Amino acid sequence: MSLDRRTLIAAAAAAFAAPSAVLAADDARPVPLKKVFPYYDLYLGIPAAERTRFALVYYLKINGKPAGGQTLWAVSASGARTALTTGADGRFTRLPGLADLKSGTLDVEKARASDQYGVSMEMQPLVRLTETVSAADLIAAMDQCNAAIRKKAGLIGLAVPKMEQVVFPNGEGTVVLAGGKTAAMSLVRTAPAFKPAAHPGAVAVKFSKVPARALLAGGKAK
Repeated sequence: MSLDRRTLIAAAAAAFAAPSAVLAADDARPVPLKKVFPYYDLYLGIPAAERTRFALVYYLKINGKPAGGQTLWAVSASGARTALTTGADGRFTRLPGLADLKSGTLDVEKARASDQYGVSMEMQPLVRLTETVSAADLIAAMDQCNAAIRKKAGLIGLAVPKMEQVVFPNGEGTVVLAGGKTAAMSLVRTAPAFKPAAHPGAVAVKFSKVPARALLAGGKAK
């Protein structure tokens, strides 16, 4: 898949989950890591104190399905190999370092020549997902992420949409307002979403079904 840096950063800011690369197992050509993990170099370039509330994460799929327990390899310019592991849901639990992102390539240990390896990226708030999540913590994650995106996007001369909501795939719940009243969350696709602009003064999000993850998304995510 051909990748364009401007398209991908806009997608990361605005979309539900942005696709980044599709790799054919029978393709012998080395794939640059910076194409498999777009924008991770920019994320690592953000000072640690400015990314304490959000993370850029990547998921692996094989033939369109989450690929847990897989190991891919980052191969440096010197030939050194670093294992890139995934959790049960396909999320990469170990990612390449900045040096490998600049010049390294990906090695996929092929199971079948016909396998298609896909990698997608998401912006996620760093909050503990429990029955009740503070609205202030979700808003703080969005604010910090927006500040970082504006700063990095400015370096390449790109105006990007801002994060305006937090989406909870497979979750169910309501927004708790001041005074204890509740309101329904918006829907993004079929997932509930907390959009602060729609619920000013919100205190918390209360779940009847706690989601496995949360995503930061733009206001027009579909």
